[in-house]
Amino acid sequence: MRIATLVAGVMETTLAQLLRFHPEPTPLARWQGQVVRLQLNELPFPLFLILRDPIQVYSQYDGATDAQLTVSLLTLRQLSQGASLSTLVKQGALEIEGDMQLVGKLANLLSAIEPDLAEPLSHYLGDGMAYRVDQLGRNLLARAESDLNRLHQHSGEVIREELRLAPGSREVAHFAEQVEELAKRTARLAERLARLEQQK
Repeated sequence: MRIATLVAGVMETTLAQLLRFHPEPTPLARWQGQVVRLQLNELPFPLFLILRDPIQVYSQYDGATDAQLTVSLLTLRQLSQGASLSTLVKQGALEIEGDMQLVGKLANLLSAIEPDLAEPLSHYLGDGMAYRVDQLGRNLLARAESDLNRLHQHSGEVIREELRLAPGSREVAHFAEQVEELAKRTARLAERLARLEQQK
């Protein structure tokens, strides 16, 4: 079994489970089977979302796609939390080709999902413990997201600083000219010293 097929299956199952927490009982009922090519930055292959009820995710798709979305998992999470699609596009956090309205509808669909993990856990752990586990999970997720944001910001600052400190092509050319001129002066000085030695 190819890894891409496995990832597509896991994503399809995950999305189907998450859509159970959507306020509408059948949120994909009005969709017409539009296809979104999703390229996650963390994966070397694309996934294809077939937007109908039930949702389908393929690792390969030969037909035409309605939209193409290139995004990181972190940005996808921001979208699901209601971040502005146009702001993320302006920041370069994601790339969209094709039907932007379709991607907007998909973002709205994801942002309306509010998973309640406490409810299914309460059958096994009881209400009080399920609530605590749910809160712990939410806190850990928020902490991880905060740490990822800080890491992303820090790595961006390091890259910008390194680029600023790295010499440009003009500076390198100027330095090479100065080294060449210094070599010529050194050669002339060596010739003078040799002549002076001969005169003694």
